[in-house]
Amino acid sequence: MGSPIRLIASILLLLTMVVSSEETFNGLKKDEVWLCVRWQWTTTPVEGKTNCVEWAKKDCSNRLYPEICKRGG
Repeated sequence: MGSPIRLIASILLLLTMVVSSEETFNGLKKDEVWLCVRWQWTTTPVEGKTNCVEWAKKDCSNRLYPEICKRGG
């Protein structure tokens, strides 16, 4: 009788550990984003097409508005 209860409890514990993990599938924490820090023109500046040359990880966890930080503002 105690065996199914232990099984259910262990499954719930495992799910809790997976969900509460701080790392996401792409290796970033909850409030981290990849932002382009260096770019170059791919066409003329009049056409306005650019290509990102260098990406950097930015931590937005201690910002007042993390949504704005994540958009690059």
